[in-house]
Amino acid sequence: MSLLSESPVGRTITITGHDHRFGEDYAVEAFLPDPLPTDIRLPSRTWSLVTDAMAELGRLDAAAQLLPNPQLVARVATRLEAVGTSALEGTYANLAELFAAEVEATGGTIPARVREVMNYIAAVSAGSAWIEGAPITRGLMSTMQATLVEGTESDGPEAGDVRTTRVFIGPKHRPITEARFVPPPPGDQLLQMYEDWFEWVRDDRNPPEIPLLVRVAMAHYQFETIHPYHDGNGRVGRLAAMLQLIREGVLSSPVLSLSPWLKSHEDEYKDRLLAVSETGDWVPWVEFFITAVTSESRAAQKRIRRLLELQSEVSETVRELVPRGRLAVDIADDLIGFPIVSVSSAQQRYRRSNQAARNAVNRLVDVGILEAYDHAAYDKRYWNPRVFQVIGD
Repeated sequence: MSLLSESPVGRTITITGHDHRFGEDYAVEAFLPDPLPTDIRLPSRTWSLVTDAMAELGRLDAAAQLLPNPQLVARVATRLEAVGTSALEGTYANLAELFAAEVEATGGTIPARVREVMNYIAAVSAGSAWIEGAPITRGLMSTMQATLVEGTESDGPEAGDVRTTRVFIGPKHRPITEARFVPPPPGDQLLQMYEDWFEWVRDDRNPPEIPLLVRVAMAHYQFETIHPYHDGNGRVGRLAAMLQLIREGVLSSPVLSLSPWLKSHEDEYKDRLLAVSETGDWVPWVEFFITAVTSESRAAQKRIRRLLELQSEVSETVRELVPRGRLAVDIADDLIGFPIVSVSSAQQRYRRSNQAARNAVNRLVDVGILEAYDHAAYDKRYWNPRVFQVIGD
């Protein structure tokens, strides 16, 4: 913490207490960041990176909006983000598990770790619906945080509220004195920092001199640094970054998934955030964040093209082999967004009878479009593994 004590963008205060886990007293330095600046100097290299990233975001949004049903690719991106953002916080589930859980007939059989990842999808839905008609507010952020922790060990009286307890960032099973970073303690100062954050990100008050992607990167740093909630700050903060892009019209829907890239650069991600507090130099962090946006925008465009190619191939096959199977065709058309199905999920989605859904699913199995995902006796699930191969690529 010695570098933080000399930070040009914040100050430290000493907080003391007793670490009951190890039976020892502690005295550590908590960091209180200054309010975000309204101007920032960027080298020409950074401006060039911003221009490239905005161009890639524009291409991504255009590619998604040209689809007959853009929500299919948004659905894939959201679930990729759910898996990646949760992995960054130590909760692991693979993509197939997540899609399968969404068509699970009996919710009690869904593992807790998968259910926690599903909470993120619910938070995205809440955020996306809100942001269409309102700016980012404390109500929105608190709703998303409460949704994220619902039914988990972190659920409780503080869910959805600014924390009233201290938090320490570092190894969970090590003494507090070994914490990597200590955010501001709870109280009036923390509340004011959070209110200042909302004022800064409001789209009608954003500093016009600072490019959008730079503002998003800076806002993400500040949110993670003040750490306003007792849990879920990383996931809420990364979701807020996506909502800023949607709110300001850069993206029409959540088709960008940053967390898989950030997970693959996890150590650097954490180091870059901390370095801003230590040095006050925004450029390395901003360039890191913008590189993530550019890389994942390009990857998402490639994924959309390959999913469209697969959709075309599958749909053509079904139309040829099941010429009068309207429901089978509909299921096939939607497989890139719903790659795991059951009879009951098809019945509910397309509002057809159970028998019609069963016949359609059976025909898709017969022609090789679907195959068994599990061997359940009731409401068996089926999948098209090629979708996951494309998404994985």
